Amino acid sequence: MTSEVVVAGDRWPGFSDTIEHPDGLILVDTGMIDSTPELDQEWSPTPHPLPEDLVRRVAVVVNTHLHFDHCGGNRLFPGVPTHVQRRELADARTEDDYTIPEWVDFEGATYVEHEGEVEILPGVRLMPAPGHTAGHQIVVVETDEGPVVLGGDVGYSFAEVAQGKTEGQRLVLDLAAPTYLGHVEEPSVPRRIA
Repeated sequence: MTSEVVVAGDRWPGFSDTIEHPDGLILVDTGMIDSTPELDQEWSPTPHPLPEDLVRRVAVVVNTHLHFDHCGGNRLFPGVPTHVQRRELADARTEDDYTIPEWVDFEGATYVEHEGEVEILPGVRLMPAPGHTAGHQIVVVETDEGPVVLGGDVGYSFAEVAQGKTEGQRLVLDLAAPTYLGHVEEPSVPRRIA
């Protein structure tokens, strides 16, 4: 767990994921390491900083999207390649009230921008999954047991994903693989609502 925020009176945990890869540790979403007065007033966030030993080991960062609770720890990784969809980075830099701008553009930020699906390391693919944001992406990891999806905010719950209302949700449903969501503690294989 790397953050908690209050949404409509409910506490929502935020989870980041790690991928142990032969080329180095991949961190998917960085949570929050601190807050701002604006966030404190609206969201009552509780940052959960990443363990120092984990921070030292990270070789690659992937942001599913650049909302504050998914990119607040990016500043711990100056010079580390941070993979995002080009559209996501552009929207984070230009849309009002999208995120905390200084958490996106900080000294040493090293973004690797993609347009569409890409394999960033052997067995680790990024796939556009628009819906929550226009530039949202998921991570598909090939394991010995088959693919695993790191879905970020493709849905806040598996019930939401099951509705298949967005392109990203339909993609995750079509993959029919174990999926981790950014605000759900346990993975599941999402199924369409009949």
